Amino acid sequence: MRIVFVLSGLGAGGAEKIVNLLAHHRLARGDTVHVIALNATSPESYFPYDHAISVEPFGKGKRQALPASGKGWRLLALRRHLQALQPDVVISFLTKVNVLVGLATWGLDTTVIMSERNNFRSQEMHVFWRVARPLAARLATSLVMQTNEARRCLPQTLRARAIIIPNPVALPSACARGPGDGTRIIAVGRLDKQKGFDLLLQAFRSVAAAAPAATLTIFGEGPQRGALEQQVRDLALGDRVRMPGVTKSPADWIRTGDIFVLSSRFEGFPNVLLEAMTAGLAVIAFDCPWGPSEILSDPDTGLLVPAADVERLGDAIRRLITDRTLREKLASAGSAAAKTRYATSSVLQLWDDTIAASAARHRSRSARATIEDARAPAQS
Repeated sequence: MRIVFVLSGLGAGGAEKIVNLLAHHRLARGDTVHVIALNATSPESYFPYDHAISVEPFGKGKRQALPASGKGWRLLALRRHLQALQPDVVISFLTKVNVLVGLATWGLDTTVIMSERNNFRSQEMHVFWRVARPLAARLATSLVMQTNEARRCLPQTLRARAIIIPNPVALPSACARGPGDGTRIIAVGRLDKQKGFDLLLQAFRSVAAAAPAATLTIFGEGPQRGALEQQVRDLALGDRVRMPGVTKSPADWIRTGDIFVLSSRFEGFPNVLLEAMTAGLAVIAFDCPWGPSEILSDPDTGLLVPAADVERLGDAIRRLITDRTLREKLASAGSAAAKTRYATSSVLQLWDDTIAASAARHRSRSARATIEDARAPAQS
């Protein structure tokens, strides 16, 4: 089977991680695998790819690609490339990429699986994408959503073809926590409004006053770095907060913390929350849409705080710093739950089943269409 994965870039994000995992899994099953990154300018990837996987950047640096500006040209280039590849299955990730893939594959004889990775109700987007998203979704053979909340937000007409596949737990084998005294708070994510690090800094101000040894490290990079650094200065937290950027290797941040905090305003499915739980960190999360309430459905696995409630978040952090027994209990139960419910093997099997069922459904539709076309002249 020839499978083409289409995503935006090749950075350190959650979509990039799951595509890398799926691409290697399908390669091991004997498939021919292509990865098309629409905005990447080189095949260099934060998550390394086997040389047998064709990684194709469609950004400005790609020789055959048209300039990054102008989605129409990019769409035409993508369609021509897919026509040349003649894939059995195309799997796309993220809202804008899903729209472009839906249009690029329109009329092509291929199975299309679209995977929504973010909260399309909450994320900011141009009106074009907001209108085009549900229209493009109707062109997909199957839709992969990550949570029950996400599926319920789909139009009724699309829910029948939606499958829920959460992200798997996939940590590097050498990943291990370093010793700590419970005062090292960490957070991970792109430095933008969605991740709510401004709210976390507000909460940490009260923590720093009550726990002189407490420190906060926020890993990631993004457009709000300047604003967050100014906020740190305004709150007089300069010696207590670090923002070292993106780690050199995936999950290096795990070694530096005792307590993990997810302060997002909204999510699609918070990979880092699962990774922190799996690695044995005690976790706290805002009950934002979507994901945290499903991952932390058992209160023994982590603390769930009302969305955007800065005061309650500060209380929860102070509670875990001072209560070692609770911290260790949450860390142990959370790790066991994450490893059981989100085992990589189980999630990959869900993907395999979805790919097989979607391909069979597409073949069946194509066969019916061929029969109907053959009957049409005779009926006229």
